[in-house]
Amino acid sequence: MIDLTGTMGIPLLKKSRFTGSSGPLRYVLEKRSSEEEGDRLAAVFWTGEKCSDATPEEDKTTELFPFTEEGLREAQAWLNRQL
Repeated sequence: MIDLTGTMGIPLLKKSRFTGSSGPLRYVLEKRSSEEEGDRLAAVFWTGEKCSDATPEEDKTTELFPFTEEGLREAQAWLNRQL
């Protein structure tokens, strides 16, 4: 189970991305910005042993959430459902 409590939060994601894993599931949390939607929290996951940069984009699944603490909790719950 992925538990990000006390590990990281929105202030960290404003400056850098966060990577992690749980069993075969690998994931990245990062800020994405666009003119249309503003700041969003992207949660990306894939399975296997390769890092994000070595994994083809078509093998990854991405979901966008509000760039807030609540959005971070939603992203954590979404990632846990993927396990």
